[in-house]
Amino acid sequence: METSRSLDPILAKRAQFRAFLVSRLGNEADADDVLQNGLMKAMRSVETVEDGQKLTSWFYSVLQHALVDHARSRSSRAAREMAWSADPTNHDHEARKTVCSCFEGLLPGLKPREAELVRRIELCDESVASVAGALGISPGAVSVALHRARATLRKGLEEFCGECARGGCLDCHCADPKD
Repeated sequence: METSRSLDPILAKRAQFRAFLVSRLGNEADADDVLQNGLMKAMRSVETVEDGQKLTSWFYSVLQHALVDHARSRSSRAAREMAWSADPTNHDHEARKTVCSCFEGLLPGLKPREAELVRRIELCDESVASVAGALGISPGAVSVALHRARATLRKGLEEFCGECARGGCLDCHCADPKD
């Protein structure tokens, strides 16, 4: 298979790439995840590298982008956790509220790919990079599609739920939008 032969120089240096990532990330598990994402991207686009001599430097560039995606995902998660823990007096009140589930009835109105992105990224907490890798599209394309899906859902929620959707859609007791 042509792609396998083309990736041989990269696969031969797998330990070197992994050590590079461990030095940047500080742990082996994250390094393995980022390396796997980088290898998946390389498999899809190695044919675009015109000079085989530059394959290693190209792959380091792929890994740098994967590191940025990984850092953004971690940063977003940490910010959400920090916001939640910053005000311990608010936890009981927030826990009693019911998060609006009206959006679930609006998901079928989205394009199938956009609905899948919302489910995987927003509901299952998968990273943009991992979903992009699994679907074989760029993280940028995933982000754009997710942005559009969120905008469509926001508009649908505002039309269906009215004022409660504008306030964050917490403690919602709307009827099911499928009804």
